[in-house]
Parts: sequence; C-alpha cells; structure tokens
Amino acid sequence: MKTLLIAALAALSCTVAFAQGATVTLDNAEDSAFYYVVDPPALSGLTPGSPLMASKVSGYFSSADPDTAFSSIDPGKEARMTGLAAGAHLVVGFFAAPDSDDYPVRVMTIQADSSRERLYTVYAVPAQLLAHRGVGKLSTFPRTTSTVASTAGTASTGGAGQAADQSPGAASNQASGQASGQASGQAASSGGAGTGTTASPASTASDVPTLAAFSATYDPVVFTRETSGDFQVLPISDSRSWKQTGTRIASVQGSLDASGLRLVLNVPGGFSPSVSYFLYLFDHRAAGTDNAVTLEIEPVARGTGGACILWEKHDAPRLLGSVTTGPSSVELDVSGADVAAISAAGAAPTADLTAGWYDKALGMWEEFYYATLSPAVPSTSGG
Repeated sequence: MKTLLIAALAALSCTVAFAQGATVTLDNAEDSAFYYVVDPPALSGLTPGSPLMASKVSGYFSSADPDTAFSSIDPGKEARMTGLAAGAHLVVGFFAAPDSDDYPVRVMTIQADSSRERLYTVYAVPAQLLAHRGVGKLSTFPRTTSTVASTAGTASTGGAGQAADQSPGAASNQASGQASGQASGQAASSGGAGTGTTASPASTASDVPTLAAFSATYDPVVFTRETSGDFQVLPISDSRSWKQTGTRIASVQGSLDASGLRLVLNVPGGFSPSVSYFLYLFDHRAAGTDNAVTLEIEPVARGTGGACILWEKHDAPRLLGSVTTGPSSVELDVSGADVAAISAAGAAPTADLTAGWYDKALGMWEEFYYATLSPAVPSTSGG
C-alpha cells in the first residue's frame, strides 16, 4: 500500500508539473528595450527560415490591430515566460533603438520543454528586417531617446518592415569580414595550404550537437556584394551566385569547450573552390560595433584540401586547426591549445554564419547570412 501511495503521489506530481507548462527565459543582450509577442495568430505556421517570412512579418507590423500588446524586456535584462505548452513557439519582436524611427526586427523559434528551463538570447544585429515607428502596429509607439522608456507601449497599431533593409551594424561587420574574405580567396589561390583531405566525409557527426538546420527552400531576404571597395546590400533576387555549388547549407553542428572547437557544415550540393564560409565571432554585440575575430573556412583551398584562416584585427591572417572536406560536409577541428587563438572573442562567443562566393573574373564577393550561433546553446534561427 505504501508503494502504491508513493507511486500515486509521484504520478500526481508529474501531472501537476506538466499542467503548469514549460518555462523559457529570453535574455536581451542589447542596450535598447526589446518588445515582443509570442505565437501571434496572424503568423500561425510561419518559421524564421520561410521564404515568406519577411513579407508576412512586414505585413503583420503594417496592419492595425488595437488588441496587440507587446511585452517588453529592458536592456540587459531577462524575462521568464511560464506556462508555455511543450513544443515550438514563434517570437516576433523589435528593438526600440534610441533616437531612431527604424527598429530592428527579430523573428525566432523557441523550444519549450517541460522537463527543463531553456534560455534564449536575443540580438538586434543582424536585423532580419526593419519596423517603422508611426506606422501600423507602431503608429502610437512613443519615440525613444538615449534613455529607454520604461513603459511597454501596448501599441494598438504597427510598423511595416522593409525586406531589403539591413541594419548598419550588420553591414559594417560583414563589410570588414568580406574584405578579409576576398584577400583570403586570393591568398588561397596562390598557395594557401590546407590540412584536410576528402578521404573521410564529416557529415554524420552524431556526437556533435546540431546548432541550426535550414529548409531546402530557405532564401535570405537580402545579401551583400563587395567589389573594388564598393559595398552594397541588395535583394536576393539580384544575386549572381546564390544557389551556386556550396552556397546552400543544410545544417550546422558544433561544440566549444576547453578541449577544443569542432564545427561541421553539412552541404548537400558539395563544394566549389569559389565558396567560403565565414564565422564572425563576437564577445558582445551593440549597433555599430565590429567583431573581434573572423574564421574563414575554405572547403577547397588548394587541390582537394581544405583550410581555416584566422583573421584578427591588427594581426596577420594565419591557418588554424584542421579542415576535413567530404562529398557533402566540411569539418573544422581546433585543438585546445589553438582555441586560445580565438580568445579575443570571449569565453562564450556568438557567431554570425555566412556563405560567401568569390567571382574571380569580376573580382566580386557575394555573401549570404544564415544564422547567429552559439556553440554552447543550439540555435533555431534560419528555420
């Protein structure tokens, strides 16, 4: 009888815990307030990687809805969301950038798990699109100054995003990275040595956690193009190289600890000598700030070998770790001793992942943003 009673109490405890739902914490890493809604009915079924994401979210902000109430997280603070049903939830929000009428928009999927609490950090850079104060759902939203307003602004009406826009901070970060990438492409073609081979595919790395996965139909809204010092942010329809061999990433796996860094990019279409993958590492993020460290992975750097080039401000580029290139994956392994080389990115860095294509004949780089990653915490960006 005592055993049955204990079992019954345990079952009741589990039932109550399940009924209470899951808890997810959002961490605002920026110096401006973040306003958000969870699972807005108008965007039901939408994922961040959907080709229709930008247009649907833009339409959502541009439509007037007096019942829309945005929750808010002050700069550098956290908010716990309790009672969530287990499973995926869509978070749609914007950062009320001081002294601006254009607000960076963040669309992300969070995973609620009743067995443990999850933490997601939200960043303004790079912006997926912009919402405009004074339009639609943000028509009554007060303009913020350098001192962020404390009121949540349960705005009854909200702003249209522009799919072809990108935040200036993201553009400047990618510009510096692309300039480095162009130099590395030229260096590799003139004899940059790699340490990997194509003998051993790296794709089924089951012991490495998946950080992000992307739909086969994923298209970025915009891309960047650099040629002879001219840097542009353009709609994806203007790209010459999008969907060329190696530009479409299916998933990313990775881990970072004291023993080293391990990163696997799964690319079903294989690789071209023209493609590189960039990881722009940040120790912290703020509009207009540059990343401290960039890793460029060249799957075909010389012959059939791959290479990783470490770019640091004020230091000459150098090779880092070992790169193994397979038919549909490329893996970077950096030993514990060499991990110190990227310590400028902090103890818990985040990284913007892009795929770049260098057209040697035109002297032109095109680069495509995929997701912001943390090697320690799986990301759901990019859909």
